[in-house]
Amino acid sequence: MNSLAHTLKSIDYDALPLSDYSRSYILQMLPNIDYYMAIYHRCLRRVLDAAAKRPDELTLVDYGGGHGFLSLTAKRCGVGKVVYVDLNPQAAEAVRAVSQAVGEGPDVVLTGDSVTLRSWCKENNVVPDILMGMDVIEHIYCLEDFFADIYAVSPRVKMLFTTGSTPYNPWVRRRLRRIMESDESQFFHMRWAFIQEHFPAMPEQERVSWAFCTRGLNYEDILRCMDGDRHLPWMDAYNTCDPATGSWTERIVPISVYRGMLSPYGARLHVHKGFYNANRPGLKGFASDLLNALLHLPLTHWLAPFIILQTDTKSKI
Repeated sequence: MNSLAHTLKSIDYDALPLSDYSRSYILQMLPNIDYYMAIYHRCLRRVLDAAAKRPDELTLVDYGGGHGFLSLTAKRCGVGKVVYVDLNPQAAEAVRAVSQAVGEGPDVVLTGDSVTLRSWCKENNVVPDILMGMDVIEHIYCLEDFFADIYAVSPRVKMLFTTGSTPYNPWVRRRLRRIMESDESQFFHMRWAFIQEHFPAMPEQERVSWAFCTRGLNYEDILRCMDGDRHLPWMDAYNTCDPATGSWTERIVPISVYRGMLSPYGARLHVHKGFYNANRPGLKGFASDLLNALLHLPLTHWLAPFIILQTDTKSKI
C-alpha cells in the first residue's frame, strides 16, 4: 500500500490528459492519500478474507470508481480481474491516464451505471464475485433498481460500501443535513420550474405543493408521480436529490431500510465502524488516535466518521 501511495504522490498530474475537475479532485486527495489507502486496504482485506477463492481467481467491480485508486489498490493486492464503472466519462479518462502512469490499473473501464454493468457482464459472460463502492451508495438514485441489476448478474455477489452518510453519528448527521437544506433550496426551485414548464395552467398553490412533495424524484419520475404512475420515495425530513441527475445529496438511510432492500435476495448486511485519519500532525493526530482506540469498544458506532456496509448471502458461496 505504501509503495502505491508513494507512486501516486510522485506523478506529475499536470502532464496527464485530465480534465480540470479530475486533476483538482486528485490533487485534493493526495495530502491524505495514506489515509485513503488505509481505508481501501482494510475494506479489501474484509472482502478478500470472506471470498472462497484466491485473489487472482476473483472478479471485482469498482462501482462509482471515480479517481480509480481503489481499482489500482485491488490490482496491487493481486485481484485477478478488476472492472471499473463510473457515470462520469471524464473520470473514466482519468483512470486510464493514471493507470498508464502507474503501470497497472483496472482490466476493464466502463462508463455508465448498474444497467451498463449488467449488460456488459451478460454480453461477456462475466459473473463478479465482489462489488465495492467507496462513498457512492449514498448518491445512487434508486437503490432498489441498483440491487436488482447487480443480483441479476451475480446472485451470490459479495458487496462492500463505505459511506460517510452514517445514521449513527449525530455530528455527521447535523453537518450533512445543513448541506441538504442548502441544496434543497436550489432543487425546490428546479422542480417548481420544471412543473411550471410542463403544466403552465396549474394554479400556483398546487404547483408549489407538487414541487414540495416530489422532493427526492428526478424529472422523469416527477411526471410519472403526477400522472399517478409512481409512488413518492421513502424520505426523511432532510434527504434531497438533484432532479436533473437523480444524484442524492449525501442521503442518510437507516440501516433497517438497507436490510429491507437486501432481504429479497437472501443477503445479510453487516455494519462495521470506520476510523479517523491518525496521520495528521499534532493534536489532530492525537485526537484521532484516541477516537480510534474508543472505536474498538462495543456500542460506539455513534463515534465513527463513516461506516462500512458489507453483505453476504445466507447460503455459502
